[in-house]
Amino acid sequence: MERESGQLVRIETETLILRPFELGDAATVYALSNEPASRQWLPSQVYADEVEARGVLKFLIEQFAAPANPRLGPYVLAVDHRGDGTLIGHVGLSPFEDDVEVGFAVAEAYQGQGLAVEAVTAACRWAFGKFGLPKILAIAAQSNLGSRKVLARAGFEHHVDRVMCFQATEQAVSVYYLSGPEAQMRVVDPTA
Repeated sequence: MERESGQLVRIETETLILRPFELGDAATVYALSNEPASRQWLPSQVYADEVEARGVLKFLIEQFAAPANPRLGPYVLAVDHRGDGTLIGHVGLSPFEDDVEVGFAVAEAYQGQGLAVEAVTAACRWAFGKFGLPKILAIAAQSNLGSRKVLARAGFEHHVDRVMCFQATEQAVSVYYLSGPEAQMRVVDPTA
């Protein structure tokens, strides 16, 4: 279920609620950014303290101002677990070269339950409908098997492996794309 109020969205899935961040989320965002998995895979999103986390959240919240559009700036949503109401991560869309890239992270205690797949799938489905994107890009470190599995389970297709600056380090990455509904409907008849 999706509900929008102005430019703000709330997406509810079976297990999750995707919602705009609030400044009150800063303590949890700071703690999540300092988990070992975040430090390893998302070092550019590790915050020195709660004040820095609050500053990042303030910036992300400002991006919801009209017209919020992931082609122009980041559109990042908090991911809450419906069962216990806990903020467990984020999923976001942002411009990358000529594409829109999806990024995500889920707290270590909630990994391995399909929640990242659920969050990525819901956010991408919403973005295709809201912004008319033809495709969504995803990039993961080649050695990050967990994220690569999430992308595959969310329907992303592997496009290419390459070396690029990713998370402020030159490294080998895997690039994925998810085609929008319009592209998925264009099925070629092999007998024609």
